[in-house]
Formats: sequence, C-alpha cells, structure tokens
Amino acid sequence: MPKFNTVNTTFPSQLQRELEYAITRQSIPRGQTFTLTELAAQFQVSTAEMELVLLAEVRKGLVLPADDSFQIIGVTRQGLDSLFQHTSRAGLKPASNVRAAILEPASETAAARLSISASSPVYRLERTRIVNGEVLANQVNYIPYEISPGLENDDLSQSSFQKLLEERYYTIITEISEEMRIEPGSAKDLEILGLVTNSAVLVIERLSYSCNHYPVVWADIHIRTDRYHYVASLWPKASGILQAHGLNT
Repeated sequence: MPKFNTVNTTFPSQLQRELEYAITRQSIPRGQTFTLTELAAQFQVSTAEMELVLLAEVRKGLVLPADDSFQIIGVTRQGLDSLFQHTSRAGLKPASNVRAAILEPASETAAARLSISASSPVYRLERTRIVNGEVLANQVNYIPYEISPGLENDDLSQSSFQKLLEERYYTIITEISEEMRIEPGSAKDLEILGLVTNSAVLVIERLSYSCNHYPVVWADIHIRTDRYHYVASLWPKASGILQAHGLNT
C-alpha cells in the first residue's frame, strides 16, 4: 500500500475536482492504468501535485495502486447504509444538529485511527444526534482533509453526512468496524445530552473504510444510556452491553 504524505491546506483541491470529474464521467475509462508522470502530463501539473491527489483518490477508493502505476476503478456503487437511512427504515425520525465543522491538526489519537501523520489537517465535525425529537447522542466525526476539501462550507444539517460523502466527494463506505464501551460522560456529554453529574454514556467508536480498506471517517459517538429502546434498534450489539450494566430499562 502507498504511504500517505502529510497534506496541508495548500492541497490541490481544484486538480482533485478535475480528476474526479474525469473519472466519474469516464472520460478516463475504468480499468485504464497510468503512471504518475503520464497523468501529470495529461493534466499539465507537477508530479508532486498529481501524487498528492492520486494518493487521496486511493484512500477514497476511486484509484487503485498497481506497482509503479495507478489503475482507475471509478466510484463503487455498493456501499453500506448510513445511520440516517437505518434509523428511518426502523420507523424512527432522525435529525442532526451540526454544532461545528472545524479544520484542525490531527491529534495523535485521530491520526492513529485514520492512518495519517500526526498534525495532518482533519475536519472535526460535531453533531447532536436526535431521534423522534429526543437528544440521543453527542457525535464527533474526524475526516482527513483530502477526503472532502471545502466541507466547512457544506450544509450538513439537512441530510445524511454519509450521503454527502458519497454524492459530493465520491467516497463510498464499504466497511465499518466498531468498538463499544460504557464510561463516565465528559462535561461536554453532560451538557449536550442533558445528563446529571456522574452519568455514564455508551461510547461507540466507529471507523468507516473505503473499498480500498483505508479509513475515511472516525466517529466518536457518546450515547445516552437511558435510551435503551433506541440503542437496541440502532445498535443491536450495544444493547447487550447496556444489559450487562443494568441499563436496559
């Protein structure tokens, strides 16, 4: 697998848009293989700029590294349902209050989760998740900058964040891994979720991957433990954790 270089806010996002337009409109056909030099010449940019963009496309799943070249694979059509879709299908009414979308250097924890260099720019997307009018979760997503340059300018309150990734940034999530535990709620959790001091929260750390098995989103989700009926419906595996802690009422 290629090594991902640290990117910064001078990332060539315009070149990325041009390449993705060519890939998604198939003016660069699927299955075709190019060297870095060939693609740089075709788009009349430096090899350094093209390399940054190609490595981003590998992470997103539109391009596959092949020895000293890159194969165009296009947009994967078979992604996983988003939590928004799953919630709606369960007969519940999801909503999301976006509190912040901030570009910042990755912490050591975020860098390790996302397989990027420490201090690489990431988006920190803070949201309050609401179901049937009830506040359910304090969720923070971390996304490598090169996945979605300009994310801070998008309207994230009206639809699924995952749908935005798919339709605007051509990033299809095909695999998810989750870790779950009970821990004391932070001061922010207590404030956002309306909990009393010393309340516990259900923590779900979710890593979402592209078809190339690279992490594209790390979600740190802190959920009210007194909403068992919602947890059991949306995260069946987590319901057992709540039961084990006597939190299934």
